[in-house]
Amino acid sequence: MEAATATATATMVFVYGTLKRGFPNHPRLAASGSPFAGAASTAAPVSLVIGPYSVPFLIPAPTPSAGRLVSGELFSASPSALADLDLLEGTHLGVYERRRITVVVDGTSREVEAEAYFANASYAEDLWRRCGGEAAEIGEYTMEHAGRYVPPSGRSPGVSGLMDAVRGFLATTPPDK
Repeated sequence: MEAATATATATMVFVYGTLKRGFPNHPRLAASGSPFAGAASTAAPVSLVIGPYSVPFLIPAPTPSAGRLVSGELFSASPSALADLDLLEGTHLGVYERRRITVVVDGTSREVEAEAYFANASYAEDLWRRCGGEAAEIGEYTMEHAGRYVPPSGRSPGVSGLMDAVRGFLATTPPDK
């Protein structure tokens, strides 16, 4: 009966960046006991950009022509695992917000309702523009991106280090291309 209750309260979570298997933050997801449920891609285009510290940010497509299908992985997370992920993703600081998303399981046409961590709406579109808009969008966060990732321990001190970096990034002018 306990297993049935745990399954009933589990939430499918779509991860697209550092939480994927083999990526820097996956050990935290694995430690939560969240089983891998399969590879998947977003059912509709969304914008995935790389921000400060090579952190990936998922953003609802800001314009009709923006966005790509983004690949990632599905995990089944318990309520306590979700609470841990919310802490890691800084939902309490306004860094990310957990939102519903429809994904398609790779190799099938099966759609799954999941939750994913999106850049907070308070700065998401500004971040998208500052990163370069459509030209900066990617369909997959790769090991090459992860190789430049700076973990929280290597960032500015304080729990709001990433948010401070985002604010600073948004305040600068993009380099000429």
